[in-house]
Amino acid sequence: MQNPLYKLAHLTSEYLKTASYSNDSDLELSKSFSNDLDSILNHELPEQVLDERPVRALKYAPIVLGKHVPNTLTELYHAARDAFGQVRWTEFYEEDSWSKPFLPLFANGEGIGPDGRLKHNDVILGLFILGPNVTYPEHAHPAEEFYIVLTGNPEFKLGNDHFELKESGDVVLHHTNIGHAIRTSSEPLFAIFGWRGEIAEKSWYRHNMAEEGEPKQHPTIKKV
Repeated sequence: MQNPLYKLAHLTSEYLKTASYSNDSDLELSKSFSNDLDSILNHELPEQVLDERPVRALKYAPIVLGKHVPNTLTELYHAARDAFGQVRWTEFYEEDSWSKPFLPLFANGEGIGPDGRLKHNDVILGLFILGPNVTYPEHAHPAEEFYIVLTGNPEFKLGNDHFELKESGDVVLHHTNIGHAIRTSSEPLFAIFGWRGEIAEKSWYRHNMAEEGEPKQHPTIKKV
């Protein structure tokens, strides 16, 4: 039986192709992600077994996997549920002063990618959980990124904009080195995410992201 991650890649690509975008730049980035995901389907990616560690935010799995979603999202949501046990779940960051406030409510599930169940050196596709009433603070990275919100009512902040409420089915795109943040209310967030481009380069943040004179700092990433 084929790994459910291939189906997730296919349906994610199709969903990105049919979503609406507010500007040409986002449309082009979405097309690039779709092309990357489509190229995965033409290859048999090597499977890999990596160390597993406890991930505290997985306690929200029964909540995010038991939701009703809009009809237009049903097939993709079911594909994400089928792939839930195939991704490699981690807390991604080592605990430090920056990550400590959100880390117990943070779960990153890499399915396809350098550290995923299926190895790919240029693209990452995975699942993401962020628990309730928490903020994933503003940061940026050279890699380009997308989220597809599956469940929850998160707010996303992009660049200098204010936080904006997102709903199930919304696509959020982050261009290279543009600051972004996520916060949740009473419901945990469950999403599909992807990275492309400079995926090996470090994420960064400033305590004041708008102050370009402030040196960049880098979160500590957990070693595989």
